[in-house]
Amino acid sequence: MIIGQFLLWARTATPGQRAEAVGALARAYLYSDLSPDERWEAETAMTALLDDPSPLVRRALAEAFAYASGAPRHLVVALANDQNDIAALVLSRSPVLSDADLVDCAALGGELIQTAVALRPRVSLGVSAALAEIAAPGALAVLAANEGAEIGASSFARIVARHGGNPGVRGALLARSDLPLATRQAIAVALSESLSSFVLDCGWLSRERAERIVRESREKATLAGRMCADWSSTCGGRGSSRRR
Repeated sequence: MIIGQFLLWARTATPGQRAEAVGALARAYLYSDLSPDERWEAETAMTALLDDPSPLVRRALAEAFAYASGAPRHLVVALANDQNDIAALVLSRSPVLSDADLVDCAALGGELIQTAVALRPRVSLGVSAALAEIAAPGALAVLAANEGAEIGASSFARIVARHGGNPGVRGALLARSDLPLATRQAIAVALSESLSSFVLDCGWLSRERAERIVRESREKATLAGRMCADWSSTCGGRGSSRRR
């Protein structure tokens, strides 16, 4: 393919035609046996189309490159900084993007971008830590619900400190088997204290009764957390025995 001819054709083609053509070109780049010169020409043409005024064209590129480890890095990074619906395609899937790329995009983007990062099949400790510091509640709920997300103890604590009062975040955290006992207790106590304040304001319970409920909730959370930890340890040990 001659770059000039392709770009000349693209000037008069409809957005749908350009999107179809660039999608085919991207797939040929990834999966066809192109010569080095042909690969260079294809990459040059796709780079030029990053400036296409139609989002259909850039979306076609993002869809073609989303899962591909052989996608040109500069193209994927550019798409990750495109408009939200296009950027989310590569941010949620692309193996080409580094942790630094993901953190930068999450810091500059809104909740949709942060959620795309949180949805990745694997989220590293570093990326989780960054999201814990900056992400909106909806993105943090997705992160907590993602079994492929590694979340450190300090990140769990930071999520609770920032958005532990959000029901979606709280529920997703409590469903995790690796939630630290101290964090589980903190969530339970915060919820109990919130409910206690509510019923006190309504005059439904005496202060002594409300304080007793908070204390009992704290003790139950501690016991449940220890039982969960013991169960996980026992099952892990049995799994190790079976593997041996």
